[in-house]
Amino acid sequence: MSDTTTIEDLDFPKAVLTRVIKSSLPENISIQKEARHGVAKASTVFVSYLAATANDCARESGHKTIMTQDVLKALEAIGLADFIDRLKADLDAFAVKTKEKKKVKSTDEDEDVEEIEEEEEDTSAMDVAETSAMEVDDTESSDAAKRPRTE
Repeated sequence: MSDTTTIEDLDFPKAVLTRVIKSSLPENISIQKEARHGVAKASTVFVSYLAATANDCARESGHKTIMTQDVLKALEAIGLADFIDRLKADLDAFAVKTKEKKKVKSTDEDEDVEEIEEEEEDTSAMDVAETSAMEVDDTESSDAAKRPRTE
């Protein structure tokens, strides 16, 4: 048995693929199970080919990590330059969305830190008040029998 993964072993999740297919077709069009399987295999082959070509572009540029510009060059190299502008727009929208999420997360974390600090201040103020009250109790009752027991 071989540990090598072949393209036949790879598939996109069926639910994701079905959503992509349905969002691409008009509402009154359905797709057969065999056709959906064909789209799944074709998409796996396409992604593998694009990734391999992007890897070649990355090597030509002298780096080991595939970067966005390598994917764009790969699209051009495989004859799909028409998709580059749309992909750039999608990538820009993704970057904006990611920045907004980080900003919201950062704001939420700042608010959480402020709440924790306020709680700590409240707790320490309560501790000081309780300690002061206990000191008053200790001084008022000099008789050991009148003091509250601490067990």
